[in-house]
Amino acid sequence: MLGKLQHGYQLPGASLSEIEACEASLSIILPEEYKTFLRISNGFNDEVGQGYLVLWSVAELAKADGYELFEFQTGQFLIGSNGGPTAYGIIGENYISIPFVFAGAWSDEVRVLGQTFDEFIEAIEAGEGS
Repeated sequence: MLGKLQHGYQLPGASLSEIEACEASLSIILPEEYKTFLRISNGFNDEVGQGYLVLWSVAELAKADGYELFEFQTGQFLIGSNGGPTAYGIIGENYISIPFVFAGAWSDEVRVLGQTFDEFIEAIEAGEGS
């Protein structure tokens, strides 16, 4: 699946110590498959099939708690966007999309895009992320 993302890679990838420092500063635990991606590419910005995907670098992730969509917790945080009005994140075991602006409870706006990083990329590729 990572091969589908090569054209938008941001090289070099993040070091393990950078990823661990980000996790510690936000008190989060990134999924192993997402850490693997970050070790290859420290962020991403490009079209993926029918969708557009911006995945934040480790430094940008560390600043992402400024988005007050929902309180950052161990299993609940943002990882990027579609370059527009939609944020991408992780809640528990799910990769999700959520509008940056919404009316009502944020939990009503969450759309699950997959349980793995590969499923998430496939959903973006199919245009399901926005």
